[in-house]
Amino acid sequence: MNLEGVIITEDFSSDGHHVSARFSLDSSHELFRVHFPGKPIVPGALLLDYVKRLCSRALGVDVTVRCVKDSRFKIAFEPVADQVMEVVIDISDPEGASWKVKAGYYIADGDQRKSAASLSLVVEEVSDICFIVPFYNNPNTVGNVISSLQQAGYKVIAVNDGSDDGASLEAASQAEPFHLVSYSRNRGKGYAIRKGFQKARELGFRFALVFDADGQHTLSGAQAMIARLRGMPSDRKDMCVVVGSRCTRGADSGGRFANNFSNFWLTVQTGGKVGDTQSGMRIYPLEKVCGMRFMGSRYEFETEVLVRLAWKGLEIVEVPVDVLYPQDRVTHFRKGKDFMRISLMNTYLTLGALFWGYPCKLFRKVFKTRGK
Repeated sequence: MNLEGVIITEDFSSDGHHVSARFSLDSSHELFRVHFPGKPIVPGALLLDYVKRLCSRALGVDVTVRCVKDSRFKIAFEPVADQVMEVVIDISDPEGASWKVKAGYYIADGDQRKSAASLSLVVEEVSDICFIVPFYNNPNTVGNVISSLQQAGYKVIAVNDGSDDGASLEAASQAEPFHLVSYSRNRGKGYAIRKGFQKARELGFRFALVFDADGQHTLSGAQAMIARLRGMPSDRKDMCVVVGSRCTRGADSGGRFANNFSNFWLTVQTGGKVGDTQSGMRIYPLEKVCGMRFMGSRYEFETEVLVRLAWKGLEIVEVPVDVLYPQDRVTHFRKGKDFMRISLMNTYLTLGALFWGYPCKLFRKVFKTRGK
């Protein structure tokens, strides 16, 4: 049944926190012929949907109802012809991507208005961005990381990269992520991220923000990156990778050296400059990245994906973010083996830049000039 036009808004005002709307009901609509025939009443679900739509209009973003905390119907809400009704809504300050909402419905009764219903609910933005949290033996932090993101209103795809401690998978499961991907053998962070990409694309997301499970990434940093992406023109969003550039670099000199090493080689391989190529907190456009095949499956993947996306013409956009280095943080970066993997990847990418990356860049530049 098409419910378009059941509620007719006659007056609307909002300052983003307080909403007021006067409306009437189309009493001849087919809904009221089938909903309690002979003595129709307005379904509570219709009133709830109207509050949701008014919140979307007031906030300027599409929202959905996460939960209804309380609903009270004080009188029978009947579809009376020419009867003017009013709804008043209070919207709280945002908590991540969600808002607490209180709404009251009123019916005009002469010069007075009669309270008809009240609703208390939480709405959240209908987001095309999900978080991917890969983890491997992070029992002390993974549960809190997932919970904090979910409580802020974001959808989390957690990827268990073959944890063999028992406690990590249990902690992640108890945090109740939006979706949990798990496999038995450790395959590496890069492989886990790619599995997360695949699942995110299957679930209909457009972007994925990779967020580490060891407690170093912050929600405020992720929100700054999302805000930067949201502020871009629509056609530019799919043609960029947003990188959280750490205000505080690696916890040790080895980490700083590896980062500076990768920064230098990215400039050689792409002609562009990035201040923090080793930051794992990034927003990827799924349509672009899911159509690619990669060689790297561990930490070297983060080097490979950034360079190869740059070869495809994507812009690397950096956003300053804070990070934490807690004392109980567990890192699985192996200075010898993983640095060697990154070095070999850089050798491959440098050769690839000569025979593929730079020719593609020149090709795009020539055709862009001819198209003007």
